Amino acid sequence: MKIIESLIAYSYEGFFMAGAGLSLLGIKLKINKLLSIAFIYGFFVFSIRNMYFILGIPLGTHVFILMTVFTLLLRGIAKTNLLTSIIATLMSTLLIFWGEGVFLFPAVMILKIDPIVFSSARLGYTLLGIVLSDILLIIAFIIGYCLNKPLINLSGDKSDIGDKHEATK
Repeated sequence: MKIIESLIAYSYEGFFMAGAGLSLLGIKLKINKLLSIAFIYGFFVFSIRNMYFILGIPLGTHVFILMTVFTLLLRGIAKTNLLTSIIATLMSTLLIFWGEGVFLFPAVMILKIDPIVFSSARLGYTLLGIVLSDILLIIAFIIGYCLNKPLINLSGDKSDIGDKHEATK
């Protein structure tokens, strides 16, 4: 049951990473592409974390491997160029790190939860940890994907700027 919970939690995170990262750049994928990226990413996160645990490697460097995998998934499935994939990956990862610092760690301190509990066999804690650390990612997903408000325009389309420029002539 813990395996299923972990796969769901990591896929959930991958879904919001892909949706938020790309939509904030003005790229809106269909749900089936987001889900395929999410499930593949979730499998990789689960596999890499378990491999690190089995081999006794401290977590931390696994983030670079996961960022590379995520970038390649965006490149392959979303058909974005390499620069867009890297920027979307970096934005998503940054939102997760900020979410961990702003929401997860204070919640752990306030609720007096042992951080080891999140990686233990107790059900529900993996999902709780992912939801708490992904709050900013979810907000970015709502802004970029649901409200269709990209923060960065990589397409080079200057239609908004052109309208303002035309008004000043």
